[in-house]
Amino acid sequence: MSVIITPELQVQIARRVAGRAAVGALLLFSLVSSLALVTDQVSHLCLLTEVGYGDIYILYDVLHFQRSGKIYRDPAQPPYLPALYSPLVYRLYSLPGRIDAAAKNLFVGPRLVALTAFLLCVGAVVSIVRTLVPVRFAWLWGVLLTGSISSMRNWVLQLRGDFAAIFFSLLAIRLLLVRSRWAVVLAGVCAGFATQFKLTYLTALAAGSLWLLIRRQWKDLAGFAIAGVFSSAGLYLLFWIHERAMFAQMLAPSPGIVDVKGSIALVFAALRQPVVLIALAGLPPITRRFSPRWALVLLFALTSFAIGGLTSLQAGANSNYFLESLLGLIPLAVLGVLRLTVWARHHLWAALFIAALFSLHFLPASAHELYTILRSGVGPRSIESQNESFRTIQNALQGHHIFSTVPRLALLDPNPALTEPFLLSYLQTLGKIDAQPILNRVRSGEFDVLITSAHPDSYRGVPVIAPILRGAIVAAYTPHCVLFGSEVYLLGSEIYLPRYRPEDKALVRKLEEIGCVPVLSNEPDTEPN
Repeated sequence: MSVIITPELQVQIARRVAGRAAVGALLLFSLVSSLALVTDQVSHLCLLTEVGYGDIYILYDVLHFQRSGKIYRDPAQPPYLPALYSPLVYRLYSLPGRIDAAAKNLFVGPRLVALTAFLLCVGAVVSIVRTLVPVRFAWLWGVLLTGSISSMRNWVLQLRGDFAAIFFSLLAIRLLLVRSRWAVVLAGVCAGFATQFKLTYLTALAAGSLWLLIRRQWKDLAGFAIAGVFSSAGLYLLFWIHERAMFAQMLAPSPGIVDVKGSIALVFAALRQPVVLIALAGLPPITRRFSPRWALVLLFALTSFAIGGLTSLQAGANSNYFLESLLGLIPLAVLGVLRLTVWARHHLWAALFIAALFSLHFLPASAHELYTILRSGVGPRSIESQNESFRTIQNALQGHHIFSTVPRLALLDPNPALTEPFLLSYLQTLGKIDAQPILNRVRSGEFDVLITSAHPDSYRGVPVIAPILRGAIVAAYTPHCVLFGSEVYLLGSEIYLPRYRPEDKALVRKLEEIGCVPVLSNEPDTEPN
């Protein structure tokens, strides 16, 4: 018996194949991206070096807090910089050190705290998805789409307060979805508590208040707002009683250096994330059938994006300013996935477009990132190899008085003179810091070893190393050799030795042993007047 394939049957088969290809491409992209995220964190968890720039600056203050019980140091003393983050950031990351103060790797404990905060964010997102999208396995799409946010990959293990703050913001939104007055009050507490990790995380407070105002739920609005104010301003007041320098140091970078071009670049980078495009596909059902609960989620994401865009105008901002808004879009993106699946089954053109977009545009980039991570080395042997490389440098330099604009190497000195050169440059540009104590120490040739980048760099128009500091370095020190290695913190790190001091033969020999490549200098030896 022969089967007659009619044109109508051919179209149906084509739709079915194309539909499965579209869903398969979307699923494969999400899986590959999530695998890259997980692999990247595994490869960095036990490293003895920084995961991201600025980790040392925060870790130093965490260690100082563990030793002294005081967070906000005297900026007139080394390393001369204010502590910019909220008290709970330092208290949170100090917890592992209080349990195991003799840990061989000072990064592991704090990184586990950062990872826990991230996983709590994923859990909060999944909970919101399960509440709003009562479809089997929809929560799994929530997990995969969270892993597909490539801009988040570099921030998971960094010692910041972002994910802790985002967790409490998402928890506030989740509690507002519960039909209970006590849940509303608890949501206010969580929304206010989010600001305890970073002052700019006002999204949950703003979006929650606006949502209750639009719905004219006056009693709930009052309870939410009062609880939020007490858990935000109230807790800051309690911390200020014990740390009187808190507000002065946290607000030291204000009003900030404005960089509109850089802010626009960050905004467009966030908008180019695939999760934003997928979330747009979920908008039609919401607009056709208004749902207050979906309106809250959408309002949260838009408010967060607006706050991120405004705060990113200052030149120190980075892509982490948009993590909250991208995570807030996940429930809508899950709805978008389900809608795209329906489109792909019924419309051949839609299926072909989705399959092509994710298999030819987004998937290759994610696959290349995964390949790069795997090629760079993942696993205990690779991590130990990188750590051994750092220990070699540590053994060569430890015991000497060091000044370094490479933050990780600066911590080799028990009393570092500088832990964050970019912040020094930023504050100096604003006229908020007196750099003379640092400059005088460099000019006097106090340090046995000086380490800096061989190539001056800048971020959003602000030099990473202030020109006046580099001038002081060149005046008092002479380049001796350059460190090379696969690790980012080593690339182009140049070792300088005092210009007007007898050469330390033992140190020079150790530098030769670790493979520091000599720098040929044509400068004549001169003595100071």
